[in-house]
Amino acid sequence: MIKLFANKIFRLQIIAVIFFAIVYSLLSLVNHYNFRTYAYDLGLMNNAMWDYAHFHFNNCTLLQPELKNYLSEHFELFIMLLSPFCYIFGTYTLLIFQIVAILFGGFGVYKYINEISGNEKNSFLAQLHFYFFYGIFSALSFDFHNNVLGAMFVPWFLYFFHLKKWKWTALIFIFQISTKENMPLWMAFVCVGISLLYWKDKTLRMASIIFCVLATCYFILVIKFIMPSLANEGEAYVQIRNNYSAVGSSLSEIISSILTKPIYIFKLLFFNHTGNYFGDNYKTETYVFVLLSGGILFFIRPQFLIMLIPIFAQKMFHNDFLKWGIGAHYSIEFAPICSIGAFYVISKIENIKWKNYLAFGITFLSLAVSVRSFDRTFTYFDRALQRIYQPGHYKRNYDVAEAHSGLKLIPDDAKVSAQSAFVPHLAFRDYIYQFPVINDAEFIVFSYAEYFYPLTKQSFDVQVAMLLNSGEWEKMYDKNQMVILKKSAVKNLLNKQ
Repeated sequence: MIKLFANKIFRLQIIAVIFFAIVYSLLSLVNHYNFRTYAYDLGLMNNAMWDYAHFHFNNCTLLQPELKNYLSEHFELFIMLLSPFCYIFGTYTLLIFQIVAILFGGFGVYKYINEISGNEKNSFLAQLHFYFFYGIFSALSFDFHNNVLGAMFVPWFLYFFHLKKWKWTALIFIFQISTKENMPLWMAFVCVGISLLYWKDKTLRMASIIFCVLATCYFILVIKFIMPSLANEGEAYVQIRNNYSAVGSSLSEIISSILTKPIYIFKLLFFNHTGNYFGDNYKTETYVFVLLSGGILFFIRPQFLIMLIPIFAQKMFHNDFLKWGIGAHYSIEFAPICSIGAFYVISKIENIKWKNYLAFGITFLSLAVSVRSFDRTFTYFDRALQRIYQPGHYKRNYDVAEAHSGLKLIPDDAKVSAQSAFVPHLAFRDYIYQFPVINDAEFIVFSYAEYFYPLTKQSFDVQVAMLLNSGEWEKMYDKNQMVILKKSAVKNLLNKQ
């Protein structure tokens, strides 16, 4: 341990990890405290985690009546391993593990690049490049998502695979594909890229093919059989059915489109196919950001580009143009591949001088691109979510501490209907609905100062007026622009009878 601390790079790593842990926490945890996390998706995840911690499946009331089980919406098993920690970290649990996973993933980038290059300095720059990556900041600014955890296992898979430590490789592989149902499809393409990267090594080539086949089989098993069996009767995999009409409404239709209409599919990767002019330039912006963040070097090693084929496809073929851009968690998978791919290419440069120049240059570009993402870009999102260097990130237009005090008045076992921003903080219960869905709720929480999603302001005002005039609800809390309604005693008595 003393020798480790005597190592300059190791000391710099410790400083970097502490620094980015603070930065990421200011980004993610502050957003949660300030009610900038929402029913979709942290509320869903917190509710599922709470159910798993109590040893039963999540019959997600936030999605009813469309779905019976959250696993039919997203098949995310790894979260079950994290669920016991909700007793320690509460509603911040998943956000904390998301930050830890990213720091862990960055160290995996360092380990892999150092193993193939033997250059500690450039390996540390690869780690910094990863921590600077724009997709990490955008993901942390928007709730929690399991594909973030899945992306963080990829550097470690590459590391153990390179070392031929098969037990660890298999374990990381299992963790990665269990994070989300689309992760095994991505891992299949990662393994294809790996097989081409290590083609001359027969053992590694065969191992990559085996992992590719396993990932593909697991993906098909989950999508075609397990998830439909958990869904409402007659429902197929909803993510494909509802979101990819440009290429097909089922996995077989998508494959058919790719095989029979290759020119059309290629055009979809670059052009706005929705007809909504607001989506113009979103795809172009993503490509520019990826290229400047290390992707430009993929032209030298296209194996890494192959690894990203399903990521580009799931982004650019989507019906929602917001998915095409640089916002939210839809760019997180680029982070490990761009960092590893760029520095893999750099490690093969023989000229030491140019190798170092390029390593510093590509790391600086990663930082510059992220800084640019905080500013005005084509992709729309609330900039206050990311700008941790501005006072607006740390405050709202109402008293946040007082709002938290108001929420504590609601019993832990009560059935609650809450506005989106309050759902993640109230999700540790059996019955939680996103307002205006009320069903059998005993309490309703809303704020005039919060976003009205999924309502418009006009429909929100109408809904609130109806509740206040119905005689079925009484105000339990009304201050700080937040209102908590409680089912009237008479109504409760009638319901019980």
